[in-house]
Parts: sequence; structure tokens; C-alpha cells
Amino acid sequence: MTNERQQEFAIRRFQPGDGERIREIHDRAMSGTPEYLPDLPDEDLEGIEDHYLDDAGEFLAGLDGETIVAMGAYTTPDEWKHEYIDVDGATAELTRMRVHPDWQGYGFGTAMYRALRERALHDGYRDFVLDTGAENDRARGFYERLGFDCQTRISVGSGDAALEMVLYQQSIER
Repeated sequence: MTNERQQEFAIRRFQPGDGERIREIHDRAMSGTPEYLPDLPDEDLEGIEDHYLDDAGEFLAGLDGETIVAMGAYTTPDEWKHEYIDVDGATAELTRMRVHPDWQGYGFGTAMYRALRERALHDGYRDFVLDTGAENDRARGFYERLGFDCQTRISVGSGDAALEMVLYQQSIER
């Protein structure tokens, strides 16, 4: 792969028929992370239209030519996050940021973030929040390079199913 791939990268809204490829990208990208749980149900990925494509959210696909290679979304923050960070009606949760491993390192994740940020601003949001695994140094570095501030570290779940998570927040206003 060469840097020419960036010139071919296009971003569009999720379309019916994208679901299988979106799931493949999710599984491939997450399988190399410390927080990957292969049997975790992901209802939002099974019903992207119902979960994201409304007045409160967005789901985008990034394409290299005709191939979907990246994804990203925002929606109303999960209720449990309100307990740990300041969330209001102008806050969206950035989520499902994934780039297929074969396409990482070409700026596709940053391009996806920028597209989501612009759409969120247009939709009236002022802040993004997100969570990622505390041991996922690559994701944490990515979000910190984008200007996200670490708010807190928490343990989600219990026993063997507990995950150490980090919550981030960022003002997206210009």
C-alpha cells in the first residue's frame, strides 16, 4: 500500500447492505485489542439504522475505492456514563471507530473522526465523549493526539468479565 490510498478514501453514510462488511471490520480491528470479547452481543451493529441513523446519531463508512475499510459513529451517550463524566444534551458519544488492520496507518481514522466531528457540529453537538480499554495504548494514543482529555478510569462489569475502561471527553467547537 502507498500513501496514494488516502487520495482514494471517501466517506459516506451507512447504507443497507453494508452490515456484513461493517461487522468484519469491527471483528478484525477489535480482535487485536486487550478489550476484545468475541461473544459480546453488539445489538447496535445488528440494527445500525435503528440505533444510529436518527436525529441524535450518525454512522459513516470509509471506502478505499469500492471497499469499506473504516467505520465510525456517534449517538446519544450511554446512561451509565452520566455517573462518571459531565454529559448534557449537547454531548454526543463517539463510538465504533474502527479501521481494518490492513488499512491502518494511512490517516483513515483521522479522516473518519473529522467527518464525524463536522456532522456532529452541524447537528448541534458541542462535545464528544468516548470510552476505550485502559490497556489499549494504540487507541488511547490516537484519541489523545486528536485532543481528547482523559476524564477517569473505571472498571465495568464484575469478576472475570470486568473491563478496565478509560473515559475521554473533548470540546468539538471551533
